[in-house]
Amino acid sequence: MGINETRIHPINTGWLHGDLGTYIFWKGPAGKKKWQPVYCHYVDTGTHKILIDTGLPDQERASKYHHNCEKRDCLQVHEHLEQRLGIHPDAIDAIVFTHLHWDHVQNMKEFKNARYIAPKAEIEMAYNPLPLYYRTYESGLLGIEPAYTGCAFEAVDKECEVLPGITMFPTPGHSVGHMAVTVATAMGDIVVCGDAIFEERNLDPNPAEKWRFWVPARFVNSYEGWKSVEELDKRADYVLPCHDYDANVRSMVFPYEGMPLRKRRQVIPGYQFYFADMPGDTAQKSAPAMPADEVEAYINNLADPEQMAD
Repeated sequence: MGINETRIHPINTGWLHGDLGTYIFWKGPAGKKKWQPVYCHYVDTGTHKILIDTGLPDQERASKYHHNCEKRDCLQVHEHLEQRLGIHPDAIDAIVFTHLHWDHVQNMKEFKNARYIAPKAEIEMAYNPLPLYYRTYESGLLGIEPAYTGCAFEAVDKECEVLPGITMFPTPGHSVGHMAVTVATAMGDIVVCGDAIFEERNLDPNPAEKWRFWVPARFVNSYEGWKSVEELDKRADYVLPCHDYDANVRSMVFPYEGMPLRKRRQVIPGYQFYFADMPGDTAQKSAPAMPADEVEAYINNLADPEQMAD
């Protein structure tokens, strides 16, 4: 069992109302909002049953302490696994956390046999958050009990394969210790992005600013955040951002026949990368540069964040 058997099942745990200019797109249309899903991902490698993040709490808790939330037809992650996928929570071997913000960690105690694996810097921040992030990490100083109270984490500090075919790599910026997760599959590397990007569109240019990427606006460090988006672009044949509906609903399970694969690290004339090119051993995975005569049509066809508002 291994790469050929590996399957990823997106699980939508609810919806939050996010601002298109202060969260989803830097220099986007501030004040206009879009309902964003909050996905976690169940990965079955044939040998291991893994969760990447655990998503939202109930609607009342989310709306009371955080953002306007609607559950709609979404269940808690453990309920979804059992009722819709036939997987008992006790069967989960490990939970891999991209970061420990409140909307990625709920209900983790429902998984009695799981290892909890998380970035070291996130664990440190979660237990001693900067005051600006008391609410984001549900600090007890606000009278909220964090979902991870009493839990023991295994800390990951550098890129490593935490389970066969499951690799965590640093993507800080959105949070201090954020890490994305590469899942090796028969169709290529699918990267579960956490919040390193919110939408696939974050990987495309911002034409007005001549940015190669239209990076998110919710970050603790914009320099690291940009670098992390470039890292995603280098590594991913397909991306599963936790807050992108379209990317997650193309199939009930990934990979799938006909899955659209990305062009890694594609040079687009007029839109520059900032950091160094791909390492030599992965350079062959870079896509050919976009022909100059195709750039205008490509740019004109990009989704406009202004049109994404509800």
